[in-house]
Amino acid sequence: MVRGRTYELLAPAKGEALLDDPRVVERFERDEYMPYWAMLWPAALLLADIVATWEPAASHPEPPTVLELGCGLGLVGLVAARLGYRVTVSDHDEDALAFARESARRNGLPPPATRYFDWREAQQAWHVDRIVAADVLYEARNLEPVAEFIRQHLNAEGFALLSDPHRRTADSFELTARACGLSVAVTAVERSDEGGLPIRGRIFHLRHRATRLPS
Repeated sequence: MVRGRTYELLAPAKGEALLDDPRVVERFERDEYMPYWAMLWPAALLLADIVATWEPAASHPEPPTVLELGCGLGLVGLVAARLGYRVTVSDHDEDALAFARESARRNGLPPPATRYFDWREAQQAWHVDRIVAADVLYEARNLEPVAEFIRQHLNAEGFALLSDPHRRTADSFELTARACGLSVAVTAVERSDEGGLPIRGRIFHLRHRATRLPS
């Protein structure tokens, strides 16, 4: 449930079984890859709540472009798509993209554009108006690549929102992003899970340094 609206997300019935998938085993041996995409992380709910408060895309002369970075099951992208934004979901796993497309169909939404890539690798000549990402700062090695990716691919007047459940690995992300030439503001966020227990985290608001931070 996001701001009173229910979304149906398709997910593997037994996500832990993916650890025995030969493709996952091979990728783990090569780069310590783990199939984190296969579950809905609480930070995605925090970010989805924020995106759900955006003005409808129809209020803009042209619908802004939105990239969900490391989309996982794609919840945040679905929320943006329901508001009429031109959404691209991306992940480092083709299965995640397939599940996100099917979830869009089940929610009566047009299938989002998809991009398979590693955020450590720049995508040439490609810029978007907004970048959203939930819980992608789970390893220290991700901080600089994520910040640099945003710097390279965010339009000059655009903004990025990253949600994080107060992971220690993300504590230095503000400094890392500033060192990459981005302006940063951090706000605390909270919501309740289905059982009424609190989910707490923070949102990193990022812009190019020459532009004003969102209120």
